[in-house]
Formats: sequence, C-alpha cells, structure tokens
Amino acid sequence: MEERFAKYGLELAGEKTKILEFGRFARQDRERRGAGKPETFDFLGFTFYCGRDGKKRFFRCKVKTSKKKLRSKIKAMKEWIMIHRTMPLEWIFKTVNAKLRGHYQYYGVTDNTREIEAYLRATKKLLFLWLNRRSQRRSYTWESYNNGLLRTFPLLEPRIRVSLFYR
Repeated sequence: MEERFAKYGLELAGEKTKILEFGRFARQDRERRGAGKPETFDFLGFTFYCGRDGKKRFFRCKVKTSKKKLRSKIKAMKEWIMIHRTMPLEWIFKTVNAKLRGHYQYYGVTDNTREIEAYLRATKKLLFLWLNRRSQRRSYTWESYNNGLLRTFPLLEPRIRVSLFYR
C-alpha cells in the first residue's frame, strides 16, 4: 500500500493511518476469513458502516450519528436545561425547539432516523426531570407532562432532511 503513495512523493504516517476493509465485498471477505463484521469509521460526527439496501439485495454505505457525538449533544442539552429551568416555559420550549431543529438539519440524513429519535426522547426525558425541579414539589406527572405541557408547547418531531441517495 505504501508503495502506491510513494510514487506520488507521499508518505503514510503509520501511527495516524488506518486502512479499513470497507465496501461492497468487505462482508463476504471477512466472513470467509472468520473476521466478523466489517469495521466502521467516524467522520464529521457520523459513523459510516457497511449495510444493504431496504430489500437486502445491494451493498450500501450507511451512516448514523456517532455515539460520542450523540452523548455529548445529550449532555450539552442537559446542562442547558439545568441552567435555564427557571425561565418561562414558553421561552424554554421555543429555544429547545430551535436546538432540536438544528440537530435535525445536521443529523437528519438517510438511515439516521433511530438516532435523531433517540435525541428527541432524551430531550423529552431531560425536560421532564428538570422542569419538575423548579419548586419543592413535583410539578408534573409523566401523563400530565405528555398530555398537558407537551400539547401546549409541542416539541419538533424528527424528519429526514437530506437523502444521501437521491437519484
């Protein structure tokens, strides 16, 4: 592999470079050797992995939100809600919806529905937990939170914004 780059005057730094078996035949080649599933890699907040199309016929490179990024975004949302929980509810929900919209616009790509829905579920749970700490007694039960507060101030539902395989 290094000789391929050497003819162009390029050197690979061994400690920085990792060559992955990835692509159309990676699964068959690794199964033949008994090496398990093809490896994944993270790039720009997404994890890229080998998959198949919806009918399980053809290879397709799939993407999902990186676990590290998802955890950090949930943690950032928790800290924001914790700090701003005493503000008026209308302002809190308006700002949370702006944060959700930004998250959906970046991470709302083909095959990433599960992860953006997980972010919404985590946000709903965090809002419930921290809004119940606005006074000495609980303000909401889970039912009154879902059927009352979230109907008054609905959170944006996730949507796939970008199709990576548009034809």
